Amino acid sequence: MGILLSILALLIIIFGTINLIRMSLFLIGSDIYSLKSHLKKKKKDYIPYPSVSVIIPAYNEGESLIRNLNSIFYNSYPENKLEVIVVDDGSTDNTTQILSTYKKQNPHFNLKLISQTNSGKAHALNNGIKNHATGELIMCLDGDSYLKKNALSKAVGYFEDKKVVAMASNVKIAKTKGVLNMIQLFEYIICYQMKRAQTIFNIEYIIGGIGSMFRKSFLEKINYYDANTITEDIDISMKILQHGNKNVKLVYGSDVIAYTQSVLSLSDLVRQRYRWKWGRYQTFLKNKSMFFTSNKSFTKGLTWVYLPYALFSDLAFFFEPLLVGYIFTVSILYHDFFTLASAFLVITFYLCMNVFAEDTLSFKTKIKLALLAPAMYFLFYLLSYVEYMALIKSLIKIHTLPKSLSINKYTWKPVKRLGYAI
Repeated sequence: MGILLSILALLIIIFGTINLIRMSLFLIGSDIYSLKSHLKKKKKDYIPYPSVSVIIPAYNEGESLIRNLNSIFYNSYPENKLEVIVVDDGSTDNTTQILSTYKKQNPHFNLKLISQTNSGKAHALNNGIKNHATGELIMCLDGDSYLKKNALSKAVGYFEDKKVVAMASNVKIAKTKGVLNMIQLFEYIICYQMKRAQTIFNIEYIIGGIGSMFRKSFLEKINYYDANTITEDIDISMKILQHGNKNVKLVYGSDVIAYTQSVLSLSDLVRQRYRWKWGRYQTFLKNKSMFFTSNKSFTKGLTWVYLPYALFSDLAFFFEPLLVGYIFTVSILYHDFFTLASAFLVITFYLCMNVFAEDTLSFKTKIKLALLAPAMYFLFYLLSYVEYMALIKSLIKIHTLPKSLSINKYTWKPVKRLGYAI
């Protein structure tokens, strides 16, 4: 028993130290990103307007598409440089009717409506990009998401760097009511602050599907999206990276704001996070040659540190319930509440730092979120439960991972969402 307790204590020290180093580096990287962005804005005196095609794969989106389309067509981008292509992937609700009505009511908009038999999101994206898009740049946007007014003009600016072939937008949770909405709102702020540092350290490997932008010529070069994983966005990101992250760049656009809805229930949140986790494992298996590679086209930071760390973090997370239980038990038995208080203060401080570093939030909003930060220390255990269930579900099925890549069509599995708060 004594040996087991010593091992647990050692694991806590190791995992805790690694996590503190990671948090510190990401905060530093985020600050450097902000400084570089500020200097770049001061030098910029004009905005180029390349042609842009926005691809919206849709399956039973219904009314949410109206908000989506309006956010694009009323964006601050020249109409003659913009086209929108909605690919209806065999919807069974009123999506087709709503789209047809919208097009008739707005004949001046450059809107193309494409219908196909139900084939999955990746096939819908490929259909829109390969067969119908004419833009130099391609933005992919989910049907239940929408853009901030200046998102398109901000996004294209990142492609002035010829090495940039893909850009991730700053996705925010649309504010509604409920604890789960607040948890996801904080989670997205933290995760997207981390993407600032990932860009600075050139270790980005996920260009999320909402508001992602690509050079069309490069998508042609890599033969578009693969359809044999359930996270087509992670898959195409690493497909791009196969060309070496010294040769091409995947970047994060902090000022390119897109909004999405939060997931409403724990069960749906588990389903969503399982899909993300399983899809990442599929992609890692497809691209296993990138791990610890000696290929000089890659930085060691990506292939020797960050990609392996993604798997290490899941391993560490697997032991988290045991380690957290150990900490609470020891603290209660020995009346050592300093350890718990220290953890509480560190996480609260980290949350506040992320909130105040997010320069797209108003000062009033930052103050409100900072006041909520202490409560989030406890509420995040709910998110930990969700992530843990998704991890266990993935590990149970891990022996089927190679076989799962033989499937060339993954159907839509939407989760229930509410409308947007305006």
